[in-house]
Amino acid sequence: MTAVLAALAALAGCSATTSADETPQPLTDEQAGAACRRSLTELNGETASRLKQRFVAHDGDNQIRVYVSEPDEWISTCRVGAAGVEETFGGRTNVGPPDRITFYGGADAVLKAHLLVGRLPSKATSITASLPSGATLTGSTDGNLFVIWAPGTAVEGAQLTAHAADGTTVTTGTAPGLGD
Repeated sequence: MTAVLAALAALAGCSATTSADETPQPLTDEQAGAACRRSLTELNGETASRLKQRFVAHDGDNQIRVYVSEPDEWISTCRVGAAGVEETFGGRTNVGPPDRITFYGGADAVLKAHLLVGRLPSKATSITASLPSGATLTGSTDGNLFVIWAPGTAVEGAQLTAHAADGTTVTTGTAPGLGD
């Protein structure tokens, strides 16, 4: 019975539970991925099949997944909690100057998901963000893309520093804020 309920929950994009009185169980990685794919298909239509997952970041039972379709110049994110998909949004992967940090996702990413996602400048191999709270986070990178996720913490106006392999600063930038 539990396996059947879990399978139905996964199909619905919800958490797996065994009865109405029990606490919802977090989605497995496979359930979260499947729920995101369904949500991405609703949001992106035919483009969804070309979206390749580039990042998965976890914060307890919550996670954010970042997908990119380079041929379509499109990026989509899917935020998942114990109850299933909480939010999916997408935007263009604008090119920007090769010597600067380029941000993707605009206000949806920054304000709704507490996410900084974008392209590293040429010669950069890592990136850090000094958040308005005073915390400093190191981003995840995959090729020329980066992600910094700070669930529950403001990232708008964060100061980012892109670093070369030897640790020197390549460039700095400011994350979009409320007025951008």
